Amino acid sequence: MTWIDRLSTGWKAWFILFALTMTAAAPGVFNLPALDRDESRFAQASKQYLETGDYIAIRYQDEFRNKKPAGIHWLQAGSTAVFGEGENLDIWTYRVPSWIGAGLAVLACFWAGIPAIGRRAAFMGSALFGASLLLTSEAHISKTDGVLVFLITLAMGCLIRLYLRKDNDKRLALAFWIIHGAGFLIKGPVISLVAGMAILVLWLWDRRDHQWMKALAWWPGPLISVLMVLPWLIMIQIATQGTYVEGAVGKDLKDKLVSASEGHGGLPGYHLMHLPAWFFPGILLFVPALVLCWRYLRHRTLESFGDVDRDALKFIMAWAFTTWLFFELLLTKLSHYILPAYPAFGLLCGWAAVKLMEDARAPVSRYLSTALFLIGGVALVLFTSPWAVEMLQADKAGDFRTVTEGAVMAQWQGASDFPLWLWAPGALLVLLAAGAMIVRKIGIAIAGGVLAALLLGWQARIYVLPTQTWIQATETGKLALAEVCGIPRSDCGETKAPDRVLALGYAEPSYVLTLGTQNLHPPESPTELPADDTAYPVVYLVNFEDPGADADFKAVQKSAEEMGRCETRSAPYYALNYSNNDPVAFTAVRFEASCDEVAASQ
Repeated sequence: MTWIDRLSTGWKAWFILFALTMTAAAPGVFNLPALDRDESRFAQASKQYLETGDYIAIRYQDEFRNKKPAGIHWLQAGSTAVFGEGENLDIWTYRVPSWIGAGLAVLACFWAGIPAIGRRAAFMGSALFGASLLLTSEAHISKTDGVLVFLITLAMGCLIRLYLRKDNDKRLALAFWIIHGAGFLIKGPVISLVAGMAILVLWLWDRRDHQWMKALAWWPGPLISVLMVLPWLIMIQIATQGTYVEGAVGKDLKDKLVSASEGHGGLPGYHLMHLPAWFFPGILLFVPALVLCWRYLRHRTLESFGDVDRDALKFIMAWAFTTWLFFELLLTKLSHYILPAYPAFGLLCGWAAVKLMEDARAPVSRYLSTALFLIGGVALVLFTSPWAVEMLQADKAGDFRTVTEGAVMAQWQGASDFPLWLWAPGALLVLLAAGAMIVRKIGIAIAGGVLAALLLGWQARIYVLPTQTWIQATETGKLALAEVCGIPRSDCGETKAPDRVLALGYAEPSYVLTLGTQNLHPPESPTELPADDTAYPVVYLVNFEDPGADADFKAVQKSAEEMGRCETRSAPYYALNYSNNDPVAFTAVRFEASCDEVAASQ
C-alpha cells in the first residue's frame, strides 16, 4: 500500500480534505476587509435582515435587491446572529457559510468520486479541487458560490450513483430533489442547469440507457423541491409589490444571457485562459486527463486503462464539458461562474493521476500541462511578491490629478515590507512539482502542487492582501475619519462621534457595510448643513479626486459659512479604488455647531 492509499482510507481522508480547504481559506476569512462590490452588497442585505427582522424581502439600504434568492442571506444572517457583536459590522461573520460550504464541497467531491473512479483517484482529485485558487478564494467571500458548489457537487454525487448503479434508488432521487431545492434557494436555476445539461448529454450519448432516470421522475421528489421554493417566492412577490421576479428574471438573469452584464464580457476561451491560475494546482494534470479520457472512451479495450468503469467517465465528462461550455458561451463572463465544473475537473485529474502511475503514456500532454502549471505558478509567485506591489504602486501613483506622484508614493511606502518565509518555500515547491511531473513522480508532483498552493495562498491572505490599505479605499477612508473622530458611535473620549457619515464622490458598498446602514452616499448625501444644533457633529468623507464631489463640497462649505459652523479637517489620504480602477483622495471634514466646541475638542 502506497502513502497515497494510506491517506485516502478511513476517516482520516475526510478529515484531511476538509482541513485542507478550511485552513487554506481561513486567513482570508478573518484578515481581509470587506470586498467591493458583490461581497459587501450580499453581506449588507444579510445585515439588514437582522436589523429589520424582515427575512423575506432583500434590501440594500432603502432599495429592494431583486437579484438572487434569499437562501444565502438566511445563512449569513444566521451565522452573524451566532458570531456577531454590536452592530454586526465584522465581515468575517458573513463569510462563515461560504467557508464551511467550500470545505463541504471537497467532501462532496470525494463522496461523488469514490464509486466512480475509486478511493485513491477520488482522494487525489478532491485534494486538487480543494487546493484550487478559485475555490479557496470563494471560500472567504460572502457570496453564493462557496455554498452553491457544495450543493451542486452533492447533487451530482446522487446522480452519479443513480447512473452507475441503475437501481432506481428512490432515496437517492429524493435526496437529489431536496438538494436541488436548497440549491435553487441559494442561486436560482444554476443547479438545475448543471444537472439538467449533464442528464441531457448522457441521454443523447446513449439513448438506450435512460432507465436510470425513472427514479428522478417519482413525483414526491420534484414536488418537495418546488415546495421548498414556492412559499418564499410567493411571499417575496407580495413584499416587493410584484417586482422580485421582474428584477431577478426579467433583468438580472436576462442581462447575463443577452449581453455582457455590467461590462463583464470576454471572448470565447475566457475560462480556459484563466485555468492555469484559478485551477492551480490541478492544471498540472488537466491536459493528460482530457487526452487519456478521450483515448479510453474511444478505445476502451486498451490494456493500460484496466477495468475502469466507462460510464463513470461518461458522467464526469458530461458534467465537466457541459458546465464549461455553457459558461464559455454565456455573454456575461466572470471567472467564478465556472466553479461548478471544478469538482468534475478534479475527479478527471485524479483518475488521470492513477493511470499515469500505472504507466499510461501521455508524454506530450504531460509536458504541456506542466508548462501551464508553471505559467500559473509563476503568476502566483509574482503576484505574492513585494515587487508586484511596488510595480503596481508605481503604475497607479501617477493617476491622481489633485496631488503629485511623489506625495502619493510617500504615503504608500512600506506596503511591500512583508515577510517572505511562506513565499520562498512556496516558489520552490512549484519547481519541485513541475520537476516531479516531468520525471513521472505523479504522487510527489500532486503533493508538491497542493503544498505550493497552500503556502502561496497563505502568503497572499496573511501578508500581502491585508497590508495593502492603499487599494482598500474604504479602509483608507476610515483612517481619515478616525483623525476627526468621524467613525459613527466610536469612543473618542470627550469628543462626540457622529451618528452617521455623509460621503461625497464615493459610494462603494463596503463603506455602507463597515460604517453602518444609516450612512449616506451620492446622490443621497445632502449638500446643505442642518439648522438644528443638536444634529451636530456632521461629518463628510470627501473624495476630492471626483470633480462632482469637489463641487458638492463647495456647496457644503457655503452652507457652513452662512450658518457660522466651524470645520475640522483630516490630512488627505490616497488610495486606489480597485472596483473601478480610479484613484481616490479622501479628506474627512467634521462640522460643529459652534467654534467653541471645536476649541474644546482641541
